[in-house]
Amino acid sequence: MNPQERKQQNLATIYQALLELMMHKPMTAISITELCHRARVSRSYFYRHYQNFDQIITAYQTQNMLSYLRRLPRVSQVELADLMTHYFKNTKLEAETYQLLIKNGQLDILLQTFQTVFQLLIKQDRISGHSSRLNEPYYLEYFSGAVINITVNWVKRGFVETPEYLGKMVTQFTLRQ
Repeated sequence: MNPQERKQQNLATIYQALLELMMHKPMTAISITELCHRARVSRSYFYRHYQNFDQIITAYQTQNMLSYLRRLPRVSQVELADLMTHYFKNTKLEAETYQLLIKNGQLDILLQTFQTVFQLLIKQDRISGHSSRLNEPYYLEYFSGAVINITVNWVKRGFVETPEYLGKMVTQFTLRQ
């Protein structure tokens, strides 16, 4: 296993251990020692790679969103509705994780990782037929906040609507003048 694969495996292990602990108690009540014991890593490993639990969640969620990008259709540009449908499908696949992150107030991390990936898509000009507003100041923050709020409410309601429906809905809201 090369160093990059080992790093990703260690991140997945410590992240999974954190989620398992969050199933039983709030993140604020989890100690670093407890996490390290559950993940079977040393405290020195933890402190060498992370300063806090938020960094573990951010690193894993960023990796998860990059994986989402790799699963997009292999075309130069993708319709916004398709991008959003894939995003909501990804969210549903990670339902338990999203529920735990929402319960533990980690919305800023979800917002940050969504913004990072969406900004990358904008820079790479991967969004076909998008509104010119995507490049306006504060639009990324506006759009990301809207999508994350929809996501949070969708998760809390138990995924009643389909990812396809939500993808179309976000597109309709976005493309209205």
